[in-house]
Amino acid sequence: MSREGNEKPGRSSGTRGPSRLIARGSRLLTSFDGQVAFITLAHPPVNVIDFEMIDQVTEALVSVRSEPRLCAVVFQARGPVFSAGVDVGSHLPKTVERMIHSFHGVFQLLDEMAVPTAALVRGACLGGACELAGYLDVVLATEGASFGLPEIKLGVFPPIAAALFPRRLAYHDAMGLLFTGESVSATEAARIGLVSKVVSEADADAELQKVLDSLRSKSAAALRMVKTATLRARRASFRELVAPSEEVYLKQLMATSDSVEGLQSFLDKRPPVWRHA
Repeated sequence: MSREGNEKPGRSSGTRGPSRLIARGSRLLTSFDGQVAFITLAHPPVNVIDFEMIDQVTEALVSVRSEPRLCAVVFQARGPVFSAGVDVGSHLPKTVERMIHSFHGVFQLLDEMAVPTAALVRGACLGGACELAGYLDVVLATEGASFGLPEIKLGVFPPIAAALFPRRLAYHDAMGLLFTGESVSATEAARIGLVSKVVSEADADAELQKVLDSLRSKSAAALRMVKTATLRARRASFRELVAPSEEVYLKQLMATSDSVEGLQSFLDKRPPVWRHA
């Protein structure tokens, strides 16, 4: 992704150096070049977000959070699918509380770091991955990308999206994503505010570099202050915003028989039998 020989001069152009690994593990490819931290999902075939991946993302973020020149965190993915979302099995009663708190901890950490965040999305971006994309500051999507929140089809719902998407996106479109579970194209995602810009596959990497080059030329301290100001203006921490949604999910939704039936039927590869209770 680097364009070392073509970088435009800027006040911070001398800070880029050889990339270094910022987390080890089997689920991610990670690097930090002195200004930008890259987190690439690499868990084939569909980059499912499991406990191991969540731990590795957390490790990567923690390893760069104190870097004074950090000006961006970028999420990408290997393969034809950005991510099919959080592992369905981890939503079952035995592990659901651990899953919710560890996954949501990534979002809380991003807020605490208060640096610009971006994603380049190719292919399907579903469930928890869609929540992540919708939480970032800049989202580029290729023309073939798609976005969706299919949780309702399994008798559950995405707590972060339920809490935040109606605030950040066009309300009726956000509720449509939550109620139907259907995916939308990259173009439609851009219309409702989930995506910043739709780019061609051929130009995707170059378009991302344009965004990063702009950030690299700025003061990292000033960028953090902008992000901090916007987060404070929200008047609630991530934890305060998502807590009511988490409570409904863990204490009310998971007490229904349909939540377990929907998840288990998916794992069993059979249609769910709803009791509507």
